[in-house]
Amino acid sequence: MPSRFVDGVYPIYLEAAKGCYVADEEGNMFIDYPLGLGVILLGYNYPSVTNSVIQRMVVGTIFTLPSYQETYLAKKLKKIIPCCEMVRFLKTGSEATSAAIKIARSYTSREHIAYCGYHGWHDWYTVNTPKNKGIPKCYAKLTHRFDFNDIQSLSDIIKKHKLAAVILEPCIFEEPKDNFLKKVINLAHKNGALVIFDEIVTGFRFPGLSAQKFFKVKPDLATFGKAMGNGFPISCVCGRKEIMKELEGDCFVSSTFGGDLVGINATLATLGVLETNDVIGHIWFLGQYLKDGYNEIAKSLGIETSCIGYPNRTMHLFPTPEHKSLFWQECIKRGVLFGYAQFISYSHTQQEIDYTLEVVKKALTIVKDNWSNPKKALKGKSAEEVFRLIKR
Repeated sequence: MPSRFVDGVYPIYLEAAKGCYVADEEGNMFIDYPLGLGVILLGYNYPSVTNSVIQRMVVGTIFTLPSYQETYLAKKLKKIIPCCEMVRFLKTGSEATSAAIKIARSYTSREHIAYCGYHGWHDWYTVNTPKNKGIPKCYAKLTHRFDFNDIQSLSDIIKKHKLAAVILEPCIFEEPKDNFLKKVINLAHKNGALVIFDEIVTGFRFPGLSAQKFFKVKPDLATFGKAMGNGFPISCVCGRKEIMKELEGDCFVSSTFGGDLVGINATLATLGVLETNDVIGHIWFLGQYLKDGYNEIAKSLGIETSCIGYPNRTMHLFPTPEHKSLFWQECIKRGVLFGYAQFISYSHTQQEIDYTLEVVKKALTIVKDNWSNPKKALKGKSAEEVFRLIKR
């Protein structure tokens, strides 16, 4: 992972965390914004979640038969997620999206998939990216990329192939425009395909706890993960009962640790905090505050950079990786850890955001002073683009 940051400047290892702070091997503390690639919703080592997990570990975490806690969590998710009528628990986002694709192919008796966004490391998806070594090339014929907010690009695929499903992130950094999500659903259903919302990242970070509820659209299937367990491994695929019932036949999706009660108890504890506190309101307020503050500073300095995205997940845009790397370098030196995407947790306070904006101003000033040759000011290697940025 060092290559994803500024190698030689960022710490190689992080060894501890509490709230919105992480610490390296030498005890240096940093305000963290990548938040473990978006898995931390409430904060690191959040007391009620940690205590719930500890209590579960004392009495047992996995058994020969299911625990009622698994059913209890499923019932709670049915009340929260609009499309959720049945649930299958898994461990990772890639597991969940791959399970959703398999279920859709089983239900429709079709093979072709249209996709938009990032959906994990499994073969069905990565075969059509540059990261496709070790995957049979024949898989590439079955998956087809379309562009977000471009319904014509999806229509062109549907004209050529009978799709089992259309899978997409309901939003990334760009807002759905011109009723795009509803158009995707209508077009897919008109042509016999299912729609899968990949909410691994958006889930539990939007008002209503899902993008589908926020945008008032209901897919056939959806996947969730990351923030739902506040850092403990858990994911799920859920959806319409008649479709999910494929798992009761010859559509085989099995995971030894799918019903592991560490993740399930962590999710129940996380939901408990969400039910009694305005977690999402807090995150959105501070996220907007940070985004607006960044853009105001950039404008005042007259440099070509901006912060984009919804308040719960933002990204810094720069003209080159070297400009961004120099910005990251100057921030990490001052105790602020940025990455490809920035998240806000319930443990961030305005005090951390205000300090971050002070650091942003100093860092961007240095970037401005070295605008014509940012590489010269770098003390380490420029960060490489992450997989999500690969053109698909």
